[in-house]
Amino acid sequence: MSIPPEVLAELKKPLGKLILDIDITEKKIKKEITSIKHKVITVGDRSTERLISFGIYPDLAIIDGVERRQAKEKILDNAMTELRARNFTKISCINPAGTITKEAVNKIQFALTGEKDVILQVIGEEDLLTLPACYFAPNDSLVCYGQPLEGLVLMNVNDPMKRKAKELMKSINNKLLTGYDDVVAV
Repeated sequence: MSIPPEVLAELKKPLGKLILDIDITEKKIKKEITSIKHKVITVGDRSTERLISFGIYPDLAIIDGVERRQAKEKILDNAMTELRARNFTKISCINPAGTITKEAVNKIQFALTGEKDVILQVIGEEDLLTLPACYFAPNDSLVCYGQPLEGLVLMNVNDPMKRKAKELMKSINNKLLTGYDDVVAV
């Protein structure tokens, strides 16, 4: 099974504002985050590490211990220590590469509706979980994820972005039968 080529092409484009690697600074990222009224969500190990290195702690960090298809020897070692010190709750889910499982969607919903900050440890791959994170986050939240070999993408969550995320999830679901159809049919 694979993602349809037209959906894959859409997913390869940044879904928000791309900040190139050479332009990422603490000042620039903090400026982008100052207007956020609700949640800050990171998807990916490197994205999570970057924000934490700037003293920005996500409300939800979705990680898998892999960066650019290479297992990391120490999964967010310093960043995880800092997150645990801030009393984050750690949960996990199974989400194979190229899919969005119902379990992952349910854990993201749970994390975004609770009061505690959450680390979602994905067994498999977290890349496509940007879409349900965006869909279920409250408006005026920020989803941050890495654009491979380019930089960091910042997605401001609003109704048009939620519709786009839902449309992409449904396109993937129609082909991959990931089993969250009842969740996104809202």
